[in-house]
Amino acid sequence: MHELFPYEERKNQREIMEEIHDSLEGGESFIYQAATGSGKTVCTLTAALDHVGKEDKKVLYLTRTNSQQRQVLLELREIGGHYGLGLQGRNNTCLLAQDDEELKEGSAEELSKYCSDRKKEVRTALNEDREPTSCPYYAGLLQCDPDEIEEWFKQNVPTVDETMSHCKKKEMCPYELTKTLIPEAEIVTAPYIYFFLPFIRKQLLEWMNVELKDLIVVIDEAHNLPDYARELSTSEITKVTLERAISESQKFGDPVLQNDNNLSDFCRLLEAILLDIVDEFVIEEDGLIPPSELKTELLYALSMNTNQLKGIIKDLKVQGEIVQEKRREEKRLPRSYINSVSSFLKSWFSIKREDYIKLVNGGENPSLEAFCLDPSNVTSVLNKCHSSIHQSATLEPLDEYRDSIGLPKDTKSKIYTSPFPSENKALFYKEGVTTRYEELQRSRDMIYKLEKELTDMIENIDRNMVIFFPSYRLMDEITEDVQVSDKNLFFEERAMDQPRLMKMVSDFKEEGGVLFSVIGGRVSEGMDFPGKQLEVAVVVGIPYPKPNARQKGLKHYYDMKFDKGWEYTVKAPAVRKILQATGRLIRSEDDLGVSVILDERAIHFKEYLEGLRLVEDVNRSTEEFFSARE
Repeated sequence: MHELFPYEERKNQREIMEEIHDSLEGGESFIYQAATGSGKTVCTLTAALDHVGKEDKKVLYLTRTNSQQRQVLLELREIGGHYGLGLQGRNNTCLLAQDDEELKEGSAEELSKYCSDRKKEVRTALNEDREPTSCPYYAGLLQCDPDEIEEWFKQNVPTVDETMSHCKKKEMCPYELTKTLIPEAEIVTAPYIYFFLPFIRKQLLEWMNVELKDLIVVIDEAHNLPDYARELSTSEITKVTLERAISESQKFGDPVLQNDNNLSDFCRLLEAILLDIVDEFVIEEDGLIPPSELKTELLYALSMNTNQLKGIIKDLKVQGEIVQEKRREEKRLPRSYINSVSSFLKSWFSIKREDYIKLVNGGENPSLEAFCLDPSNVTSVLNKCHSSIHQSATLEPLDEYRDSIGLPKDTKSKIYTSPFPSENKALFYKEGVTTRYEELQRSRDMIYKLEKELTDMIENIDRNMVIFFPSYRLMDEITEDVQVSDKNLFFEERAMDQPRLMKMVSDFKEEGGVLFSVIGGRVSEGMDFPGKQLEVAVVVGIPYPKPNARQKGLKHYYDMKFDKGWEYTVKAPAVRKILQATGRLIRSEDDLGVSVILDERAIHFKEYLEGLRLVEDVNRSTEEFFSARE
């Protein structure tokens, strides 16, 4: 195995590979936490590829982001001698969608139907000796030399971006081409959805020509998986969707339903009931509603019984399918908001299990939501695989992760210490300050204290700094009067689109200064700041989840299932967010960094925060740290 490893081994890497090797040999799963920059990707790949070289197995390496997927393929190149592919959805890899906003926003099911129609048209045109115009890229694929293409892929092990560029140059469809090449690949890297959404998983296994029992699944950035799985099983209908269904119904003739009301009138009634439920049950941002509330209100307003309501939902389904078919005939994305309403109501009324709660959300676009409390509904399929490897820099507490996704109690797990010198980082916390809800509600005194602490740090610490807040609201409140004369200040904003965010981060890296952000967001988890681009990370408060209806329902469910509601649903997410934010600092042997937690409650997390130290003067302690090491 070790002869495959392409680099000089560093601390922990041999041990990680051997643990993974033993798990694969035994057909067991393995959970591990190792610091960012410690080589998790290459270690896991090396051990997995060594195993598939001896066994008739294949590797599915699941990632949350495109950049993580790219890293898998770059490491595969370094290892050499193995064939792997990157797979992304049609909305990312369809060349037609690059210039069509509607296609870019299509769901997997909508794009599959749209693509199927275009492919059929191309094949018909080619059979009739006509010029195929509906999709020149699929036509180009059918007319290419498959052996030449396969050889290019095996020699280059391209990233998805490189595949896109090559296919655009050759006028071939990247998505369909990748599908044809997958059966020969030892490893496929793909987004989570390709494995955890059942109908897509079925397709992928067919493309890979592998059964679940012969599949090794790697979960990268595994701390994201429980929330991802919950959201995947959650059903929601919004006010905007209902408004679009009304508009769609009127555009297509506003058909009459079984109760002799027009379809648009039914959607208006549903919208009115949604707004009434918002008024009655929402507290601050959401509210728990009785499971039968929506059904009771609909039956009363329509003067009908349950079977008649089921008939209306069937009518909605039929009308939605008619809309989809008409759009297909127009060579457009087969989208129907009427169908979305039907699917939601069918799902909502069928849910009777304890692992769901029914919520109403307020805000500018109110919604009804059947929220899944138990991610193992989705993730337990991992137990049918040969093995699964779960890795992240922020997985503590590991038993919570294991239990949440439904792995066996005897699943092996391990935390590896950072391979970088411990003296290169410091972690301070301050007494006398907190973002405890009761304290902030009592008066504005604590806001003023936090504002003063931050102003002093910004003025006196002449190093690039990111300050993370628990929420945008608290960030706005605390920074409202923060004024400094000689520092560049950068503020992440609500709903900031990706180009603006990346431009802001790029400016911060180039110009230096202070970046104000929200913990648990894109800056705290997905950005790299090597060297002196970031030297001080400040976490304002303990990032406990908001005590909203969703969170209370989750805590109650975990109390019932594991008798660990607070530990698993409040403390564990806070630990991970702190580790994510402070983990931005040390990415190599030469990096130096100071993390500061401005909350006296940090002491309660000492078992997870290596080197945590109480300091009186943050500014002096910070400069002493850097002076001693520079």
